[in-house]
Amino acid sequence: LVQVSKRLEKTARYFKNLGTLAFWSQLVCTTVSAGILSFSAVATGNATSPFTFYATGLGIVAAFVSVFRSFGYIRLSKTLRRTATEPAKAPPRAAVVKNLRNSIVLSVVGMGAAVLGMQATVGALVAKALTTSSVPYYQGISAGQSPVLALDVFLVQASANTILSHFLGLSSSLELLRSVTISPADAGPVPRPA
Repeated sequence: LVQVSKRLEKTARYFKNLGTLAFWSQLVCTTVSAGILSFSAVATGNATSPFTFYATGLGIVAAFVSVFRSFGYIRLSKTLRRTATEPAKAPPRAAVVKNLRNSIVLSVVGMGAAVLGMQATVGALVAKALTTSSVPYYQGISAGQSPVLALDVFLVQASANTILSHFLGLSSSLELLRSVTISPADAGPVPRPA
């Protein structure tokens, strides 16, 4: 019982520390991404390509859901800390593992959407650059061409921030999953730097 209580306390601290780190880092990255995407859409009046806008937007929505799930880790740490003296009232390990696996799937799907949005954005920017580079600057741009705008490059930044947000959420969820599923006997001593 004493070992179980100590393990619950240690797990609670780990969930609090990683949950807090994941929450704040994802919140900052995702908010910046949403701001960039919104600013780019409002300033240009339309998206470079609807697919890029929607794929990046889907990645951002998934990132906000992931932020909410990271906050859930902080709340779970409080529950684990409260139940450390009475391990029978602690949430079942299977439920915690299922929650972590769902977070991992959400992060992978959101990261995939953001990567697709980024690839489509880069492809559109390369196409614009190639079509406008064949016309000398002093001749002006013909009616059918659209130059590469600085605001178009913002979409790449929005996608990159979204991917970073999902990466941070994914790594914290994977580490928490590892810490929950590893048995105390398997956990060897932590190597220390020389």
